Amino acid sequence: MLISLAVFALVGCEGNSKMKKMSDFELAKKNSTCLIGKPTAPGKATACENVRKECERRRKELKNYAC
Repeated sequence: MLISLAVFALVGCEGNSKMKKMSDFELAKKNSTCLIGKPTAPGKATACENVRKECERRRKELKNYAC
C-alpha cells in the first residue's frame, strides 16, 4: 500500500510539471473539456482537478486568465 501511494505521488508531481509547460491554449482546451464533461472516473477527475489547480496557479502567479 505504501509503495502504491509513493508511486501515485510521484506520478502526480510529474503530471503537474507537464502542465506548467503546457501552452495557455492547450490548458484552456483541457479545462473546457473538464467543465463540459464533468468526469466521474477517478483518474479523469484527478486530471481535471490538476488542470483546475494549474489554471488557478496561473491566475494568481502570472496574472494569466487563459482558462
